[in-house]
Amino acid sequence: MIGQGGFQNRAVGAAMQNSAAAVERILSGIGVDPAAARIGVQDGYGWSFRRGSATIEVYVTQREGIGYLQALAPILHLPMTGLLPLYRHLLELNLQMTDAALGVYLDVVYVFSERPLDGMDADEANSMINIVAAYADELDNRLVDEFGGRLYSRI
Repeated sequence: MIGQGGFQNRAVGAAMQNSAAAVERILSGIGVDPAAARIGVQDGYGWSFRRGSATIEVYVTQREGIGYLQALAPILHLPMTGLLPLYRHLLELNLQMTDAALGVYLDVVYVFSERPLDGMDADEANSMINIVAAYADELDNRLVDEFGGRLYSRI
């Protein structure tokens, strides 16, 4: 007999598979070849593609038995100086953004959005991916021009 946790894990696994299939349909719909965009992800699914000058990453993963859809875009490497004005500007931009946020991890600024899979439909996933892609493509060059640093998409 399988305990409650077994049923929950199976339900999360099925939700992840359904969400991954929906993401692949969404990517196809926006002109991205899902097979070419796939990236290896432990215990989940992932894709990476370009939108303008930005690299967009989409993940269907789980943590602590809960499935999540994540859309994120690493947009720039932090400059060596002038961080305080940049950080303040990022916080101000966060107040203006809808359904996405800016964050810093190590030396990279990200645009990201994350949501549990439970109750998510394909339209919401599509909107989430497109919002992150639009913000990333709009902000990456603008932030580098204003504050320095280096576009993430440039090595």
